Amino acid sequence: MKKIMLFFFSILLLTFATNAQEVQKIRYFDVTNKEISKSIFEEKRATNAVLDIPGDSSNHHKLINREEQGKINDRAKLISFLESASGKKINSLKQIVIIYYPGSDPCNSTGNIDFIISTYKEIEKGVNKIAKATTFYVYKDIKGLERYKNAIPWIKDSEQIVEKLFFKYHYPCSSFTVIS
Repeated sequence: MKKIMLFFFSILLLTFATNAQEVQKIRYFDVTNKEISKSIFEEKRATNAVLDIPGDSSNHHKLINREEQGKINDRAKLISFLESASGKKINSLKQIVIIYYPGSDPCNSTGNIDFIISTYKEIEKGVNKIAKATTFYVYKDIKGLERYKNAIPWIKDSEQIVEKLFFKYHYPCSSFTVIS
């Protein structure tokens, strides 16, 4: 009897082990959410016109456009939010640049603090040199920004105004938008 029980237990254990090691099939999607082959996915990704983000599950990869253009439906709400949160009056003749931090991810969670701060300052200097724009630093989730919060004037996107208008996806690293 013990041998039979041991045999069935071994079969059961082997079944669970085999299922646990079963590799999930990775699925790939283009910018229109149409499933595509891995080779087509990699070919499109290699153009650098699109980004690769996680899809709806851990075994999905989705392409999104790197750059989008359009009109803002509720510009007054955005301006009101930025002025109120920053304490700055916005000149309607100047362009606005929003540097957006979506939250910690593998791309933006490491790095030398001095280098990162100097990079942000260099970006702002370059933007002002080209466009005389007003720059705002907006975040969704403070995690990972704690070490920069005194060096850079971050604004919390408390009502997800910036996120809903410009950042439907969590773009890797950080993102920016230019409003003219």
